[in-house]
Amino acid sequence: MSTGTIVALVVAVVMLGANAFFVAAEFALVAARAARLESAAAEGDRRSRIALAAVRDLQVQLAGAQLGITMASLVLGYVAEPAIAHLIEPVIERVVEVPSGVLHTISFAVALFVVTTLHVVVGEMVPKNMAITEPESSARLLAPAMRIYGVVFKPAIWSLNAVSAGIVRLMGIKPVDEINTALTINEFHTLLAGARQEGVIEPTEHELLSGALEFRAQSVGSVMVPADRLVAVPRGASVAQLEDTVAATGHTRVPVWGSDPDDVLGFVHAKDLLRMPAEARDDPVPLELVRRMQVVSPDMAGQDLLLYMRRSRVHMALVRNEAGNMLGVVTLEDVLEALVGAIFDETDDNGS
Repeated sequence: MSTGTIVALVVAVVMLGANAFFVAAEFALVAARAARLESAAAEGDRRSRIALAAVRDLQVQLAGAQLGITMASLVLGYVAEPAIAHLIEPVIERVVEVPSGVLHTISFAVALFVVTTLHVVVGEMVPKNMAITEPESSARLLAPAMRIYGVVFKPAIWSLNAVSAGIVRLMGIKPVDEINTALTINEFHTLLAGARQEGVIEPTEHELLSGALEFRAQSVGSVMVPADRLVAVPRGASVAQLEDTVAATGHTRVPVWGSDPDDVLGFVHAKDLLRMPAEARDDPVPLELVRRMQVVSPDMAGQDLLLYMRRSRVHMALVRNEAGNMLGVVTLEDVLEALVGAIFDETDDNGS
């Protein structure tokens, strides 16, 4: 084996490795999630910071990777095919007696097959699969070297990127520097369904997560107790009547209406009844026990209502439309049931 053939084979191995490097870098940067790199970078990981910067400058990084792949592939084909053909020519000549012109053609064809196979398998498929399997780890590993390469070949990479971006704009498409990895609600539902089928999450976890996603579409009007189903007592009802209502319904808060059911004055909390003396059971409920109710719109989003109730520390609100008509009452339990499903306690018949 001549020195020239040895050098050519060494160069071929180096180019094959370079091709694999650029392919892995390309797929790793495309598949890596910026959120995961951000968390690692926030903890002080230097490689994650470099990888995150590369992911956010994706156009330039892809242009650099494509330039590297092209150069490595061209050099690989230029040096490897003649070297391998030169090595296998004597072997073929010993096996089959053919004219020298035909022998050279056969040797070149075999060499082309060998180089193409190595290029596709070792230089393309293996690094691609590795990068896709562990995108963030691959990005952290390869990004520093890509950074150095990008500095050395910056003029060529910048030119290629500018030309490709210009062509894309001519086609009416706006180039982006970073892939949008955000998921839509429907995509989240699909992911959750797949995770449940594969056993990654339990059915109860799937129900909770799905409920949280669907909760975004809920409004106060869809979760409230309508006026015609509202359990309330009139103004002037006795303490005993209110106690009986609490005992029958299991509700700890009972609305009180004034001149008519549309005129809701507020609500009485069951714990306030415990402070009433026994001899006052037949007396009307004192007005000072009637607590004022916050008023909300039926169009308010469920998530906004939950936040409002949390901040205001209220468990019950009156629902009125723009005309001031009383539509119903919404409680914190109604909101939570819309979020996580039915909630039963000791007073519910279906709780068992």
